[in-house]
Amino acid sequence: MAIVIAVAYFAIISVAVGIYTRRKVKNVNDFTKASQGMNWLVLVFAFTLIPLGAGHTLSLWESAPAFGASVMWWGIITGGIFLPLMMLWFGPWVRQTGLNTIPEILEKMFGRTFGRLNAAVNIATWTGIGAAETLATATAIYGLSSGSVPFVWCTLIALILIVIYVYFGGILQLAMLNVVNAIVMIVGSYLGLFMLGGWLLANINGWEGVKDIYESAGQIGMLQTFNLGDSGMWFQVIIPVTVLHCAAGAVAQNMNSPFFAARSDKDCRKGVFLGVFFNCMASCPWIVMALIAAIPAVSAILFPGADSDAKLAPIRLALEALPTPIVGVMMISLLCATLSTGGATVMANANVLTNDILKNALNPKMTDEKKMKLMKVSILICALLFAVPAFLNAVIFPVFLWCFSFGIPVFFVYFMGLKFKVSKSAAWITIIVAFVVNFWWTFATPSWATGPFSLNMYPVTVVSVVLAVVLTAVLPGTPPLLGKKNSLEGLKDAG
Repeated sequence: MAIVIAVAYFAIISVAVGIYTRRKVKNVNDFTKASQGMNWLVLVFAFTLIPLGAGHTLSLWESAPAFGASVMWWGIITGGIFLPLMMLWFGPWVRQTGLNTIPEILEKMFGRTFGRLNAAVNIATWTGIGAAETLATATAIYGLSSGSVPFVWCTLIALILIVIYVYFGGILQLAMLNVVNAIVMIVGSYLGLFMLGGWLLANINGWEGVKDIYESAGQIGMLQTFNLGDSGMWFQVIIPVTVLHCAAGAVAQNMNSPFFAARSDKDCRKGVFLGVFFNCMASCPWIVMALIAAIPAVSAILFPGADSDAKLAPIRLALEALPTPIVGVMMISLLCATLSTGGATVMANANVLTNDILKNALNPKMTDEKKMKLMKVSILICALLFAVPAFLNAVIFPVFLWCFSFGIPVFFVYFMGLKFKVSKSAAWITIIVAFVVNFWWTFATPSWATGPFSLNMYPVTVVSVVLAVVLTAVLPGTPPLLGKKNSLEGLKDAG
């Protein structure tokens, strides 16, 4: 019953909103940028749900049994640092360029080959993230069915839901769905967490019992969120999450899509506190449920006679402890996060594929009508690409680390080109060296790189910062795209 409630909710609301917004979409500019008419209230919800998804849900509850409540740093950093940076600075910058995609901005600064390389890299890396969102959505559907629906069918259902989230109305459909789903997400997840207290009281002496169990096992630190005195917390969680989100997220097409559609810079910035609230609050219920499900006494109830599965533990806990309608509402709140990110990602990849590869690279004279038709086809193609890695059922956290690391060098050359100086030579050297280091550390980590420094993001970040800053400073170049002397000229050329 719960699975019917959750899937039906999204199928019905996505189609209904899609049909409504389709009437407002007259051309491809409406579909991808809302003709730059999105006001602040719609924009804040359109953007706030995009960084959530599997990163705030499945990735964190999968990691919670090992890292404890400290995985909440993911939500704290994303909501408290990344969102303000995007809404106050990075987002308005992309709007000011007047262009259509991040690769197009890079092409404007560093040349066609550089822009198209990054278009291909953007599609490839964010296909990995899209696969993670597909996997999270499929896992929720699989858990709700108690395994009665084969996982391959759960994955196909997830892909269909992701596609219809944006297929009819584009960015307008995404934005309107996110306005509704942001509220449903918070209310649903916290309602379920509140009602879980009754089941805990009947089985392990309530919330106090949870604390007592961890304390008696000598693991009370698992319930502590901050652990700022733990060096491992800094080097394995806080620093990686901060760098990866603020760098890779800032040059991700899906994260920037609402800002390309913004009506004004003021509309980009106005809802920052509202966005921070929703984003920071989103992950807490799922992490708490994962820590409860990891308790041996609870795990024995959820997984009798079988090894526990961290991916399914919170869902099994909800099915065991809560009434079916509440489970349905909770799963709707989970799918609000995963489908908003999945929908934004499939649309962003389709936009890059259509705009930067099929049009700019292969057919510059393409009409808007043909571009619109290809955009719809590209959405289907990009969704199918999500399915391939999703079937591998990989652990989500390493997928994020790997895919996000490719955005680090791109961010630093992008930032230098926007605000300081455009140096094509510096950009190419930085990208090539950083990508080589990324592959090296990922597939053949040096024996001397131990502990947290075995993570690929550390050498990639160091190489990217040093090369981008030093080479841009010493090599010849031109004024920045959004610098005081070049901004008007750059905007004129972009038009």
